[in-house]
Amino acid sequence: MKKKVSIFLIAALLVSGLSFFYLQNTATKVAAEVGTEIGMQAPGFSLVNMNNQEVSLSDYRGKKVFLNFWASWCPPCREEMPDMQKLHEEYGNEIAVLAVNIGESKSTVANFMMQNKLNLPVLLDLNKSIAQNYLVRAIPTTYILDKDGIIIEKTFGALSYQSMLDLGGIEK
Repeated sequence: MKKKVSIFLIAALLVSGLSFFYLQNTATKVAAEVGTEIGMQAPGFSLVNMNNQEVSLSDYRGKKVFLNFWASWCPPCREEMPDMQKLHEEYGNEIAVLAVNIGESKSTVANFMMQNKLNLPVLLDLNKSIAQNYLVRAIPTTYILDKDGIIIEKTFGALSYQSMLDLGGIEK
């Protein structure tokens, strides 16, 4: 009788231990930690666009996102903007291009966009809080997010059009 009870207890402990391990492992796959490193869930935010509409990062769930932090006074930022425009025009259905302007007024950004014939989506981070949340230390800084909002790439400096395609996993 003691042998049957012992076997039962061992089996019960084994099943509960395996169940605990499975649940722990499943939970980590479902919800990634929020942060700014590759493999982490990108921090959520809401900002106003050039049409004074509030836009949230969560609005793009289900779509890859090319999230770029920039300013009009930054030479490398100005250098990559035509390629970002091209990416938006040619692959906007495949990857959402979001250009987050850091700390400049709407009129300054509007003038820059008009002078350079750009119409890609721009979000205004007037108080620089989103750039701070994303630990932006140099501009341009670009994050590529997968369809679930997980950071799959992070890069600093101006990108060429081909680099944008490569980082975004876009095939011509």
